[in-house]
Formats: sequence, C-alpha cells, structure tokens
Amino acid sequence: MMNIQEQNKFEFLLTLDNNIICQRYFNVRDYNPVSRKSMDLHYYVKEICDEIGDDLKIKSSDYLAENQNYFLNSTNVEDNEPMEEQYFLLQLKQGEEVFIERIFPAHIFPPKVRYAVDIRPSLRRILADLTEIMSREDLETTYLQYEL
Repeated sequence: MMNIQEQNKFEFLLTLDNNIICQRYFNVRDYNPVSRKSMDLHYYVKEICDEIGDDLKIKSSDYLAENQNYFLNSTNVEDNEPMEEQYFLLQLKQGEEVFIERIFPAHIFPPKVRYAVDIRPSLRRILADLTEIMSREDLETTYLQYEL
C-alpha cells in the first residue's frame, strides 16, 4: 500500500517533441481528487500555456528586431520547403497516469527562440498555484451543465 506522500506526488512536465524542457515533482497537501476533473485546473493549465506563448512572442519580436539586417540583406529569406511542425506538450501526471495535458504550437516561433524556452523564473509560482488549486474544496466541476 502506498503512503499518503506517494499518493499526493505529482509531476509537471513540459516537452518539445519528446525532449524534456522542464520536469518537476511536487506534493499536494490536503489533495482533493475532484480537482483532477475541475474546470479550475483546466483554465490554469491553459493560462500557463498562454503565458509561455506570450513570452515566446516577445522573445521572437526581440530576436527579429536584433537580426533585421540579416533578414533585409538576405537573398533567400523565404524557403519553399514546408515548415516542420513542432509542438510543446504540457502534462500533469500522478504516477504514470497523465490526467491533464495541453499542446500548443512551437513551429510558429524562430528556432533560436523555441529551443531556448526558460520557465524557471515562474516555475515556483506555477507549482504553488497548482498545489493550491488541487487542494481546494470549492471547485467548478460542471461545464455547460454537464458534470465532469
């Protein structure tokens, strides 16, 4: 039988094409199992992905501004080759079971920006917020009048 600590151990995982960008384990005190199917958790995971995307947009803008002379003087700016699609994948796991995941496009950002993702400055806040949501009692568990 697993002890309480192991039952409440979760994994936060962010990958880019199966390459780990960030992986953290965290415990949730007073874990509420209903939180796994709550809209609160869904909205917060969406917010995390949007925040990462917004940060990448700013970094892309900075990168393109810093390298504008390269793009203006380049004769072959546009490739006729199709762009390889890549996606970020954010997962929350308990043991080996993935209970929430979200993908969002990475190929829309320049390679130098997409491969330099760094969420460490906001990671402590993200994990604290996830812990707070997953231990909360008053959760939204209906969507369009359907019980989740």
